[in-house]
Amino acid sequence: MILQLEPQASVPALAAHLAEQGYKTTDVTTQHAHYLVAIGKKDFDIRTIGQLPGVRDVHQVSDDYQLVSRKWRVKPTVIDLGDGVTIGEGSLALCAGPCSIESEAQMEKVMDHLLENGVRLMRGGVFKPRSSPYAFRGLGMDGLRLFHQLAGPGALRL
Repeated sequence: MILQLEPQASVPALAAHLAEQGYKTTDVTTQHAHYLVAIGKKDFDIRTIGQLPGVRDVHQVSDDYQLVSRKWRVKPTVIDLGDGVTIGEGSLALCAGPCSIESEAQMEKVMDHLLENGVRLMRGGVFKPRSSPYAFRGLGMDGLRLFHQLAGPGALRL
């Protein structure tokens, strides 16, 4: 459920009351209002919660993911990664790379191939699990350092 709050609402008191009812709350402030998003499975009487001091309105949400549901978003989420690369509504972002990072030569070859084909995002595993929990492919922490060195800030390869 989503509780729209009055400006004078006591958020800690409301959160404590909802916690007693078995709900976990997240405090959300927008440019227009203040809300508490309450997530839980127990039944509740919307009238009693709506009459709590500081509660302006109560909305029941049937979606499992209230905080990210499109029903409660004014605008779609867009993540700006810089350099003109965005992920979100209206943009196509391709991300590719090796299953596991195993050498500098491999990384350079993959990066060159991706750039030649217009792919601006790269991924790569550094701890690729095998059948044993003690065996993996990839360079581990050295792979992370190599990835950062070759593709991190200041390493623009355009």
